[in-house]
Amino acid sequence: MRGAILAIGNELVEGRVPNTTSFLAARRLFPLGYEIREILTVPDDLALIKESLRRFLGRYPFVIVSGGLGPTTDDLTNEAVAEALGLPLEVKEEVLKRIEAWEKEAGLPPNPLRRKMAKLPAGAVLLTNEKAMAGYYLKVGEKLIFCLPGVPQEFEYLLKERVIPILLEHFPPEEVVRFKLYKIFGLREADINLRLMELEELPGVVLGYYPVLPEIHLSLTVKHPSKEKAEELFRQAEAKIYSLFGEYIFGENDDLLEAVVGRLLEERGEMLAVAESCTGGLISSRITRVPGSSAYFERGVVTYSNRAKQEILGVPEEMIAKHGAVSEPVALAMAEGIRNLARTNYGLSVTGIAGPTGGTPEKPAGTVWIGFSCREATVAQCFLFPGDRHLVQDFSATTALDWLRRYLRYGTLVPRYQFARRS
Repeated sequence: MRGAILAIGNELVEGRVPNTTSFLAARRLFPLGYEIREILTVPDDLALIKESLRRFLGRYPFVIVSGGLGPTTDDLTNEAVAEALGLPLEVKEEVLKRIEAWEKEAGLPPNPLRRKMAKLPAGAVLLTNEKAMAGYYLKVGEKLIFCLPGVPQEFEYLLKERVIPILLEHFPPEEVVRFKLYKIFGLREADINLRLMELEELPGVVLGYYPVLPEIHLSLTVKHPSKEKAEELFRQAEAKIYSLFGEYIFGENDDLLEAVVGRLLEERGEMLAVAESCTGGLISSRITRVPGSSAYFERGVVTYSNRAKQEILGVPEEMIAKHGAVSEPVALAMAEGIRNLARTNYGLSVTGIAGPTGGTPEKPAGTVWIGFSCREATVAQCFLFPGDRHLVQDFSATTALDWLRRYLRYGTLVPRYQFARRS
């Protein structure tokens, strides 16, 4: 079953706001058997919106529209839909009452612009319930057009709770679809491609792999009219994927690396502390985004200056003078220093040259030493990460977290990464 997405807004075509809603819709619908054939982004232009709607409705059974449902004069979706379909605009009393109730509750005077949101194309069926948000759908013959707000949180809620059930009822998929996303770290895209060549020949199996730096995401899709056959093909393909990539797969679907690491620490009842230099607190920030991280994260310190490394972590001044702050001895001392200071099971350290300045022929920008300390040993590796300053920091934080994950799950003390410079 194929459809299209029309995203509306000057802010989208001008690059001020990313087109998040189209991403959310395509990602949610594909695993269910709904293939998005076209995604179009247009400005707040009445004629262009109408033209795009008519073209999409002429080609696809369903169209999802995002944006342009608000109260301002440049919100034109309702008017465009009505004119494209030859329908009058009618005031929806239910929506009008919600607007008036919201104004009263917020202590705001009545605003005629907000009442514009209650004027919908004739025949519009509201997608909203008790939540005060815009959204409706129309049945046009055997076709469906969904008009959703452009606010990503509201869009995603309505897509999941209302749009998908309606699609499943009106257009049940003709094939059984099994889909999973595997998140890989530590290999380059070309190497992943090489390993997957034998899998690409399997009938009914579709693979996709693409960089979401610093990670690589691998998608597996199996389609078959028979549920039993689809499950069998999926199991075979998944087993092969895990045999090919093993430790390099850190999660599936919506898994975040920091959450995976957190679960492993919590299961073991163990604690982590982190000492960061060039990442400036990024590792600690990622860990603490996960609810409940206080159960396993004791502390994180940003020892950006040499003096901070000496005073907080006990790194000897002469060590820095002899080897430099970006060196194996300093990374080892930082990892061991933070573990001893916090009295935790594990210590991670990062010290490097994020760039674009500060590099030398011996230590170019992107050179990063990462240290790992546990009861078994304290070890360090040197990496040469690609990209600009932010990407180097992202690679550094992800490598440190993944190193800990691989130790916790597989007991790997010094894991192998393709961007390791030397050990």
